Amino acid sequence: MGELFVVIFAEGLRLTDQILSAASVIVAALAMVVTATLLIRQNKQLEHERNALAILEAISRLTDPVAIAAFESLEGVEKRYDTDEAVLTRFEDSPDDRALLLVAQYFETVACLARRRVLDATLLVDAVGLMLRTRWNTIRPFVMRLRRVRRNEYIFENFEWIAMFSVWWKDIPRPKGDRNYASDQFAGVAFKI
Repeated sequence: MGELFVVIFAEGLRLTDQILSAASVIVAALAMVVTATLLIRQNKQLEHERNALAILEAISRLTDPVAIAAFESLEGVEKRYDTDEAVLTRFEDSPDDRALLLVAQYFETVACLARRRVLDATLLVDAVGLMLRTRWNTIRPFVMRLRRVRRNEYIFENFEWIAMFSVWWKDIPRPKGDRNYASDQFAGVAFKI
């Protein structure tokens, strides 16, 4: 009887060992799943924060007084170079050429980053879409001539893309069910300081 008890006790210990081993594997797997989930959420949050900072920096560049002055100087540029010959003989190294290079440095770079999804294009056009469309419209006729004269269809392709993206985006319905886009979000609330 004593030997039977020892055998049963030993068998119980072995079974307990197996249960504890299985339980520790399950706990470890759950810990890995929870940790991975938390890391994914944290990474998404960091990604949003990085993108927000990058968007703010991009908007700062796009609204820089130097860039605005460059666009103001480019008003009517298509009339100053109204023929292909005028572009070929008078544009290069002119004040308009320098202003256009500045525009390229600012706008084409930001637009390229948005097009390649480094910056969130939807956030960019939500924030400054009208400005982007207006600025593109300022130089668009001249850029079309410049592309043709230089036989380079890629001149300002990213700036054109972000302007066209903005045209498209402004008419896209905003997310249904998102209270920040609900027309009655502030119903009953009076503005006051």
